[in-house]
Order: sequence, then structure tokens, then C-alpha cells
Amino acid sequence: MKHLIELSNIEKYYKGKSGDLHVLKNISLAINRGEFAAITGSSGSGKSTLMNIIGCLDVPDSGSYTLGDVNIMETNDKKRAFIRNRKIGFIFQGFNLIHALTAMENVQLPLIYRGVPYHERQLAAKRALKLVGLENRLDHKPYELSGGQQQRVAIARAIASDPPVILADEPTGSLDPRSGKIVLEILTELNRRGRTVVIITHDESIAVLAKRRICIKDGKITV
Repeated sequence: MKHLIELSNIEKYYKGKSGDLHVLKNISLAINRGEFAAITGSSGSGKSTLMNIIGCLDVPDSGSYTLGDVNIMETNDKKRAFIRNRKIGFIFQGFNLIHALTAMENVQLPLIYRGVPYHERQLAAKRALKLVGLENRLDHKPYELSGGQQQRVAIARAIASDPPVILADEPTGSLDPRSGKIVLEILTELNRRGRTVVIITHDESIAVLAKRRICIKDGKITV
């Protein structure tokens, strides 16, 4: 099976006050289409940097990264933005919703950037919000929703354009246990339907729900 995500010998440095900080060290990783993987590690381990590279939000200093049939190392900023909009759905701990917009309008944003016609993006947004159980909250703005409901809107936004990869960065970190459980159930169901789901977390109770666990420590994969 051809890997959907394949990184080989990835190195990443950041400039620090006392010199270069070696954040990722010879990272090699392959994730198949349809996998549910958890990338775990303590704060400062490099897991967020690894997520940013997988999500085309950052590029490594050396090594290779292929997403599907695209060599990410050969792309420029504009091409990577295009890839992010079409290939990757992001879910963040802080929801990142626009408070002046309704749930429907927030979910449609990535589709607007893609140039999807109004009628099509309306249908896609409604389908996504129904999938996460918010079909009765279409016209509610974020401040009218609970934290768990806001995260479900964020999930609907991530999946509305039907991207092959869902990247979730600490998706339950701002939620109470009940809301967090609902969010994880939704992600599990998305994976059951064939989506590739990658969760970045430091929470062991979340990591065990994934079918595969990838541990990172001091910039190196240990498992």
C-alpha cells in the first residue's frame, strides 16, 4: 500500500538566543490512508513542530516529505497553502472560530477560499454539521454555544471539504470530560468512515484510543 503521509530523515532547527535549537532529529514516519494515529510526547518534545510539518504549516530544514503524490519539499508557500486547503482538515485546541459568524458561516469558510459555489457549500456545511450533531445550531454564533459545541463546529469546518487527512492538535484540551468524550467519538467515527486521523496529544487516555501510537521524545521518535 502506498503511504498517504511519508517523512524521511526530517531535521528541523529553530534559532535560539544561545544558537540553533535542534527540534526534530532524523524523523522518519509513514502513515497509511485510513489510519488513526496518535502522536504523543511531553511539552517541548517536538510533537507540535512535527504536526506543523505534516500539516504544511512549516517545512523541514532537510529530509523528504510526501503527501499523497506531492513532494512537499518541492513546493512554495502558495502551493502549500493550496494543499492545506484541499488535503488537510485542522482541529485546534482553541477552536479558532470567528465569533461574528454563525456555525454555518464558519464551516463554509474553507469552501469559500476554494471557490465552491454558494449552493454547494451550503449543502456541504449542513452535511458536516449534521454529522457532528449540530443540525439544530446552524445559525448560532460561537458565544451562543458551549465549548464542546464550538469544537464540534470546528470539526465540521475541518471535514466539510472532504479532505483525506484530519489533523487534531489537543482537540479535547479545552473541554470538560463529557464534551471531550463526544469529540473523540466523532473522530473515531470519521476514521471508521475512511478518514485518516492524526491526533497530537500528551494525554495518555486519548492516545490509547488510536489504533497506532507514535511517541516522540527530545525530537526523536521512540516507538
